[in-house]
Amino acid sequence: MANGNLESWLHPKPYEQIAKEPLSLATRISLAVDIAAALEYLHNRCIPPLVHYDLKPSNVLLDDEMVAHVSDFGMAKFLYSGSSMASSTSCSIGGPRGTIGYIAPKYDMGCKISFEGDIYSYGIILLEMITGKYPTDEMFTDGMNLHKMVESAIPHKIGEILEPSLTKDYFGEGTNNELVEMPRCVMHLAKLGLRCSVTSPKDRPKIEDVYTEMIAIQNMF
Repeated sequence: MANGNLESWLHPKPYEQIAKEPLSLATRISLAVDIAAALEYLHNRCIPPLVHYDLKPSNVLLDDEMVAHVSDFGMAKFLYSGSSMASSTSCSIGGPRGTIGYIAPKYDMGCKISFEGDIYSYGIILLEMITGKYPTDEMFTDGMNLHKMVESAIPHKIGEILEPSLTKDYFGEGTNNELVEMPRCVMHLAKLGLRCSVTSPKDRPKIEDVYTEMIAIQNMF
C-alpha cells in the first residue's frame, strides 16, 4: 500500500531515499485501534472465526491515509465448531510456526491454535510501538525481554523506555493538560500491552475488551 508497512515506520532504515518522520503518539494510537478492529472482525465476525497466527508490524500495511490493514494470511487458521474438524485443523502439527518474538510462548510447544495467540502478538506490537524496540533486540539477554523491560519500568520509569520521539513529546512543551494526558495515554498503552502479552493464555483479555479499551485510550488522548 501507499505507505508501506508499520515496521518500516517503527524502524526506518538510514539508507531509505525518503526519510520518514517519526510517528506521532496520535498516529500510533490510531493504528493500534485499526489493528484491534481487524482482529475483532477476524475473531468475532468471520464465519467460521479466523486466527491470523502471524501478526507482526511487517504484516500491517498502511494506506495513503495512514489507516492500518492487517495482511498476509498464509498461516491463518479457521476455528471450526465441529470437534472432529477442530482437532484436525486447529493444532500446529509441524511445531511452532510464526515469527520469533511475536509468537505466543504456548506455540513453542506446538499447542492448539487459539485466539489468545493473536492477542499475545498484538500486545507485543503495542509494546514495540511505544518503545521502538524489536522483541528480538540484541539488548534482551539473560532472560530479559520486551515484556519484562516495560513491566519493570512501570510506573515511575516509563519515560526511560519510550521511543525517543515520544520521549520528546513526553517532556516537551505544551499546556498543562497536554503534559498530564500524554503520560496517561502512554501508561494505558503499556499496561494493555502487558496484559495482552502475559505468558498464560487464559489471563489475556478478549479482543472485544482490547478494542473497547483502545477506543477509550483514543478518546482520552
